[in-house]
Amino acid sequence: MIYIVGAGPAGLITGLFLIDRGYDVKIFEKNREIRSTACGEGCDEKSLKKLPFDYEEAIAKKVKGIKMFFGKWFFYVDVDGMVLNRQKWLEKMAHEFLKRGGEIEFSKKVEKIDNKYIYINGEKEKYEICIGADGPFSVIKEYFGNTYNYMIGCQYEIEYDTENMDYLEFYTDRKFSHYYAWIFPKEKSINVGLIGKFSMLDKFLRYKNIKGKIIKKTGGAIPVGSVQRIADKKVALIGDAACLTNPFSLGGLSPIIYAAEILARNINDLEKYEKEIKKHPILNPVLIKGMETIFKTEEKEMEMFYKKINGKELKEIKFWDLFHLLWHPSTLLKMYKIYKAFCHSLKWGW
Repeated sequence: MIYIVGAGPAGLITGLFLIDRGYDVKIFEKNREIRSTACGEGCDEKSLKKLPFDYEEAIAKKVKGIKMFFGKWFFYVDVDGMVLNRQKWLEKMAHEFLKRGGEIEFSKKVEKIDNKYIYINGEKEKYEICIGADGPFSVIKEYFGNTYNYMIGCQYEIEYDTENMDYLEFYTDRKFSHYYAWIFPKEKSINVGLIGKFSMLDKFLRYKNIKGKIIKKTGGAIPVGSVQRIADKKVALIGDAACLTNPFSLGGLSPIIYAAEILARNINDLEKYEKEIKKHPILNPVLIKGMETIFKTEEKEMEMFYKKINGKELKEIKFWDLFHLLWHPSTLLKMYKIYKAFCHSLKWGW
């Protein structure tokens, strides 16, 4: 029996991949039911197609691509993606997991593990393999002594007419967020959020003149940075518990899918799982460099870049569009690093 701690996306996706390979799997979940946490709910179609179950019913909106804004200027990229109804998606995954023979025990709060036992609700359970999929403040990560840096995201889901909204929108203006803000369309609502505080999110709503009933208010921590130790012979981490988010886009769903597939394949050699993950494109250093560069880029440099490519699709941008940056070599280098991270994220999941 393989034990997984946490019935969120990382735990359920890993469980499904393991069951597909013929393993017996049990998930311990601290809540009394399947519960979605804070998330923008966007994901690229390429990554979702790797999931071993039919997720179509959980799609809240299919989108044509991504639009990147700075002030009144923008560029866009056409790439198939979607916004999920995450709660429905998780419930459907849990149903599939149980249907295929998996077990979920609710109201089971895992307090700690050692090299023999999982301690749950004051009792202990002996294990052979334990997978920590228990989120950004994982208990299981403490087994390895891992400590993470976090960004804080906040979001409203707002009733909204999205009939003419076909793109995920990102806003890089520093007056709203020190990283970015977003608007993701769903069927009859939008997810509007940013990295930062709700007071800044309220300012962003006023700037965009977004009015409507707030259906849901959520906030949460996103672990960012280099991946530390995530496996030994008996224990492995995945998802936020392993700091496996894209440090550039801050997306977590695509990295989970790739990592779960690798973990299931190496379940009898968890140290090999760690080695493969650390060499995988989802952890390419170009992503961290892109994130760090954004923090170093001044608003006047962003404006200089966006004004020259305004309204263009990514593949339409040519060298001569950025020719003026040759007189600003520092800015040109920054834009190149951000561009590389952006393109890499498009290829390997938002």
